[in-house]
Amino acid sequence: MSNSSAARTNLSSDRVTLHRSCVLGEGAFRTAYAGTYIGGNRNSQEAVCKCFKGQYTGLENEYFRADFQVADKAIQYAEEWNDICSRDETILITKGDVHTIGGKMYLVEPLIRNFTKFTSNNGWIAHDEGWVGEAMEAFTHFSYHRSGGNLIVCDLQGRYRHNRFNQSKSRFELTDVAVCSRRCQYGPTDLGEKGIDSFFHNHVCNQFCNVNGRWQRPRATTQWFPKSSSTSMMRSSQARLLNLGNRSTFRSGFGGILEEDSDDSDCW
Repeated sequence: MSNSSAARTNLSSDRVTLHRSCVLGEGAFRTAYAGTYIGGNRNSQEAVCKCFKGQYTGLENEYFRADFQVADKAIQYAEEWNDICSRDETILITKGDVHTIGGKMYLVEPLIRNFTKFTSNNGWIAHDEGWVGEAMEAFTHFSYHRSGGNLIVCDLQGRYRHNRFNQSKSRFELTDVAVCSRRCQYGPTDLGEKGIDSFFHNHVCNQFCNVNGRWQRPRATTQWFPKSSSTSMMRSSQARLLNLGNRSTFRSGFGGILEEDSDDSDCW
């Protein structure tokens, strides 16, 4: 999927200088450092280098194993979205590469400035972003419809890059998206059916939904998680909690759920 028109990648740049003295952001379990690409198509451009804090090395391994799988799935649905939307509503999904620098793993990708959080993976939706926020909500609904109700692409964050000289080149650039799936296949940010239910419990269809016919959605939904702009993660050892059907019993086990601070490592 790296060659997809819906992918935003490091292109041919496979080296980066890490600026450890320049912290771009810090969350509960991740830190983002500034970087500069060396060589390739992105030579001298700004990069962001994201790493997990030492106490979360177990989560780090799970996250990196799933990251490219999540990005590829999101790119797949972004391609389909781009086929039906207006040219200035296209979506690019960032897909970085893992670099080992000084014995530590970093996810390196092109930097996004003027960063906005549109949705989370726990049902939270920003309702003050106008048509831009509505388009992001609709993309999540679209991914559910196109997957036959099996998953949603969510936790949408990044920017709308407006090109004032050529409106048709304006676009969404997203990073660190999540996928919630009925089979919980997409790593620690995949909150399963409960993540899907929580999104639709808060989503009201808007002008961008139901293009080319009515899109399917769940009939009955529940808000399973406390709504938060933070990204929720669950260790694989605690994934059994997602099978609990009683809301009170489920919430009593929240010790297995980790949340990134709302001032998370991608907000700069």
